[in-house]
Amino acid sequence: MGNSKKLDSKVIIYDDVCPLCKAYTSGFVSAGWLRPENRIGFAEAPAELLGRIDIDRARHEIPLYDRATGETIYGKEALFFILGEAIPVFKPLFRMGLFRIFIFGLYQIITYNRRIIANSRPPVNGFDCAPDFNGFYRWLYIGLIGIFAGLLFVSAAPSFDLFFSILALLAAIAVTIGCLIETFDVQTDYFGHLATVLFIIALLFFSLQNFHIPFAVPTITLLGTWLFYRRIINIKSISM
Repeated sequence: MGNSKKLDSKVIIYDDVCPLCKAYTSGFVSAGWLRPENRIGFAEAPAELLGRIDIDRARHEIPLYDRATGETIYGKEALFFILGEAIPVFKPLFRMGLFRIFIFGLYQIITYNRRIIANSRPPVNGFDCAPDFNGFYRWLYIGLIGIFAGLLFVSAAPSFDLFFSILALLAAIAVTIGCLIETFDVQTDYFGHLATVLFIIALLFFSLQNFHIPFAVPTITLLGTWLFYRRIINIKSISM
């Protein structure tokens, strides 16, 4: 494993206000697969470079531009190329139809919801590569993450008794408030943030259920309330 000669001329342009994007592109550099100078955030990318790619597509699928040929590949194909060149044993897997379909769906869910998942805000300066709003992938994300959170809560509930019931009541109140929001895109942002926070709380409960830590439930509940508040104050004005 290591840097491939085919990657030397490749430049990846990532959403620099998204912690998820920062993490995995930084991982490519740390692993030696990409040169540090070949990892550029959208907000700091020169206009000349942005002019060589499909900007609208790049907001939804991360672009991998080749300085030598001028060719750009996007999204999962860009990630497959990097991983395939760095770890050739994965190349047959990346050609499998079912695997490609699964990764495509997962990629779409993440890319259309990355600003919700990470609670990212637009950059102060430079190009904002935020994806378009997509109601289908937003509600698919809400449904899937809600199911996972529910399964974790059900597993952890017997360990927390009364305090867990209080948390369930708070969650029910939050859901009721969300149902009263009139604007569709604002409502989906609201429920996206709520589902994300509930999943974080559920994961903490699940992880701590066997440790019997004093005041764990009220502490986690307060943390979840704070996280949710920090998220929704930045949503567009909520009308009911």
